[in-house]
Amino acid sequence: MYTVDVNVYPKNKEWNQKINSTPSIPGGKNNVLENLRTLLLEVEKGKDFDIIPSLLESSSNSTLKDLCVHQLSPMNFVNRTKNGWELSDEARVWIESEDNMYLAAYFCANVKFFAEILFYLDSPKTSRELFNIAVNEYDLTWKVISTINNRLVWLRQFGLVDFQEFSLLYSITEKGKQFLQLVKLVMPENIISAGDETKSEKSIEIDSRYIEYYTENRNISKKPNIGYYLGKFADIDYGIASLLSQIKTNGDIEAINEYTKEKYNIKDSSTRSALNSLSALGLIERKTNTTYEVTDLGMIWLSDQNLLSLLPLFHMNYLFFFEILVELKDKTISSKELATIGKVSYGLVKDSVFEINKRTTLLKQSKLIINVTAEKWTLTNRGLLFLETYGAAFGLIDSKKQKEKKDTVENADIISQLRIASKDSYNPAKFEKVIRDYFEIIGFNAEWLGGSGKTDVLLKTDSSPLDCYVVTVDAKSTSSNVVTDSLVDFDTLLEHKRKHNSNYMAIVGRDFNERLIKRAEEHNVALFDLESLEQLLLLHKKTPLKTTQYRKIFEQSGNVDLSVLTKDINDKEHTGTLITEIMSILINECGDPITKGRLTVRDLYMSLRGISVFSSTPNTDEIKTVLDFLVSPIVGCVLKERDYYYAAGSLKDLSQALRYLEEKCFWSINKY
Repeated sequence: MYTVDVNVYPKNKEWNQKINSTPSIPGGKNNVLENLRTLLLEVEKGKDFDIIPSLLESSSNSTLKDLCVHQLSPMNFVNRTKNGWELSDEARVWIESEDNMYLAAYFCANVKFFAEILFYLDSPKTSRELFNIAVNEYDLTWKVISTINNRLVWLRQFGLVDFQEFSLLYSITEKGKQFLQLVKLVMPENIISAGDETKSEKSIEIDSRYIEYYTENRNISKKPNIGYYLGKFADIDYGIASLLSQIKTNGDIEAINEYTKEKYNIKDSSTRSALNSLSALGLIERKTNTTYEVTDLGMIWLSDQNLLSLLPLFHMNYLFFFEILVELKDKTISSKELATIGKVSYGLVKDSVFEINKRTTLLKQSKLIINVTAEKWTLTNRGLLFLETYGAAFGLIDSKKQKEKKDTVENADIISQLRIASKDSYNPAKFEKVIRDYFEIIGFNAEWLGGSGKTDVLLKTDSSPLDCYVVTVDAKSTSSNVVTDSLVDFDTLLEHKRKHNSNYMAIVGRDFNERLIKRAEEHNVALFDLESLEQLLLLHKKTPLKTTQYRKIFEQSGNVDLSVLTKDINDKEHTGTLITEIMSILINECGDPITKGRLTVRDLYMSLRGISVFSSTPNTDEIKTVLDFLVSPIVGCVLKERDYYYAAGSLKDLSQALRYLEEKCFWSINKY
């Protein structure tokens, strides 16, 4: 046993290279150091990694191998070998010295917001206060307070922190104050990029052969999830190069399996996945059932091994890749927000930060994007040059226009905001305000009330007292995937309903568990999950209904069923089609020398009867109603002469007249 010289304490890693969590060692909170030592000594023996280690106060069934993979390896206490695992140099120093302050310094050097806790305990604080500092000041995307509590367990075991049971306050010890002088801290204002290394670059060039290959194969179906590649994803170019070199030397599947097993300690099935990924990129091809060969493109890449050159191949195969550059232009966005944008606007199956991290890793390694804070990204100078030089070649300009045409910015933004805010359980007002904005887009008079004892959002319709209605909306944000029944007080919802004399009650949340759905049905409460809100907005954008017609949704109990709007939507689409078809018939008739463009209601009925766009032929009353609308002075695209009607304008004139009405309504709404 000896004391490690503070001059050889582990060096502080860059913030972005530190890990987010501390090891979770089985056993009681007071045994973490002793149980960690036991595990490391078992690894040092190197005999049987399938045993369940005997640890103090532990009922865990995890094997030594499981604990190496999930708890010891992320902290680099152990390294994988051909035959199992071995201790890292740092773990060996601690085992031999038994110097717990060396281990504490190792935690500070490798774990985000560890030493920093000691700094903020200059005055006693609760774990919740420390959690809020981590989330709000350091922009850490933590969901649960256990991330702080786990750190505090280690700090207490090191003797650096005290805890008062009666006040739930943590404070730094004298030992902690002395230790704090020996380690480096990272303050929020220092969590920025070291700078844009590409600032002085004037141009960017990618070998045209990669772009040609992309152009020839760009119509293949893109996948939402990036496939498996050898080694660490941050070193993906090395993993690809090593596998290509092996195939170039010996492309027989048995030789490849033997190579990957020895170098990466992976199963044959994982090797097959890696081979499939390289085949998709066009770097290798299968020659027979048991042999692979490096393609011409693969040989070209092996000669320079430039990661940037591979990116067109990733864009060719995977959704939401170069489009990330478009989203980051002129703004900063977090990985969490990018995940939501990817799902809402670019076809990703789910808002997976894990998948986004793969994409941002490749773009960052290629110096196209850069961190501006711990969690947020923006373009580098090289990224801007890339968009200017290759945006059109990779369909980025067109794809952006298509995106804006398909989903207006308002549409995509509000859905993104809903998804992000629905997870932020520590800022419920944010979710409530987004829900207010959402229902305003739908057409409601929406008011955010919020606060303790108040309903969150109140919806009203601007219509006659005979037809208007009021809805009290309860917003439920949660860090988990579903809103549970324990989060909802139905008695309070009923009080809010009475207080505001509302007609209906609704709950909005990410998703709902079965028990909550059942209770909502019993209490006549409509449930809106995010999928139904997104679908409702898409329906509204395509065929907007009056808010009074949306009453049918709120009349439901439990999960809302939007199919109740089908008849109203079909009727409106029927009327819209009827207007354009009547105008088209009258315009086409203008050149007839006999009718001179004049048609009766009956003539129009006979013409419309043979048009297949209608599920049922419009009757004469419907036709007369549409004609009266077109004849009205505000539209004036049709004129009437006794029982005859004829066109007095084009479809473009009709469009402009309706647009004028829309603008007049818009300014009138905003005026008041």
